[in-house]
Amino acid sequence: MSSHSLADGLKSVVPEITLLVNTAPPDAFDVVIQFLSAENLPKMDPIGRGDPYFIAKIDDHITYTSSILPNTSSPKWENEEWIVRNVPATARLSVTLFDKDDDEPIDDYIGQFEILNITNYHPPPSGHDILSLTGNKHGQFHLSIQSIQSSDETKHLPRYTFDGPCRYFRHDSFVVGRLTMLDADCVYSTWKIPIRRISVFFPPYQKQHWNKHYKAAQLIFGKCPASLVSKTTLKITHKALYARTVKHSENGRLNSADDLWKYVFAHKTTKQIKPCIYTYIIDNYTWRFSETGRQFFADFASKHALLANGSEYVRYAGEFHVRPKKGWDHWNAYDTSNDSWEIVMDNGSGTYTPSSDLLKNLKELFLFNFPGLNIVTCDFKDPKLKESEEQLKAAIENYKDSSTTIDELALPPVIIERL
Repeated sequence: MSSHSLADGLKSVVPEITLLVNTAPPDAFDVVIQFLSAENLPKMDPIGRGDPYFIAKIDDHITYTSSILPNTSSPKWENEEWIVRNVPATARLSVTLFDKDDDEPIDDYIGQFEILNITNYHPPPSGHDILSLTGNKHGQFHLSIQSIQSSDETKHLPRYTFDGPCRYFRHDSFVVGRLTMLDADCVYSTWKIPIRRISVFFPPYQKQHWNKHYKAAQLIFGKCPASLVSKTTLKITHKALYARTVKHSENGRLNSADDLWKYVFAHKTTKQIKPCIYTYIIDNYTWRFSETGRQFFADFASKHALLANGSEYVRYAGEFHVRPKKGWDHWNAYDTSNDSWEIVMDNGSGTYTPSSDLLKNLKELFLFNFPGLNIVTCDFKDPKLKESEEQLKAAIENYKDSSTTIDELALPPVIIERL
């Protein structure tokens, strides 16, 4: 996929829904950072080469995490681009490199470098020296930075506004897949998608606080010792379910609504659109979601508080499902074009009880990020939503009947015959 041009990346028009009234700062810049490569990285493990990735920060206000490149000391990243609006003229960039270790709780630290002024950047000919904690050189890093003064539109965005590109990160858990029993492959997938300009559509003053009248939320966010245990359990589970690993994660770039259907909603093995219900949350920078179900482990793994990593606030939350535009009677699961499908999103979250008044903002946010997406938003009490979910349940049963069962995948044929 081709990278954004400077014109595409820096001169998009702010959507009409923008309601923020910010005083334009005198030193507003828009930047496009292209992370390119590193070389001469040290060997961190006794066997094989490293699995490097990096975390970049601008003034400790906004963070970018790269994909992991396996088994290399000279990684070359593709499509690792970061567009940030309305940064100050004195903005600094820090980049820290790690070696991913799937079998350890903490990844190996490789080193770090810093750029003191990204709005007036001149790349060193040999790249940036990556320095260890003791000041030793641990390789070189190459990147490019383009900056222009913010336009009349973008200078009124909040400071450090993320503006793309949209990328998806999927993590597959086989342990949770066995417990939830939602998928014939015995896999439970979680999704994290950074999306653009969330604060434009859901300003910070409209954050949705946890529902103090909801007993389940009280158990998580209350002040009693049991609440501390509950929140700690959620955070540990969140870290496991949304981890980025070498073996069980996938990521890519989403350039269109068609990409959303092809790379996110199509099953990774069958390439079919799977009928199911997802729970989701939107936080300051990302859209997170996973499949839900009535079974205990499926319900727990998709709790809104878990998706939100135990946060007391979200920008929005609810459930969603996908459906064929022409109805389930005319369903072609292998057709992954945007023209054939629509996404139905609601505000059904007992933990955060988001206002139905913001459903229009939700729709505009997704249309801004995925132009042309067929999206319907409904209050969770809307009878039309209940009707759509009932039709979905029938499609889920048909899908199960046409899929290989977990028992057939897990047990040898001889054992199945005996059963």
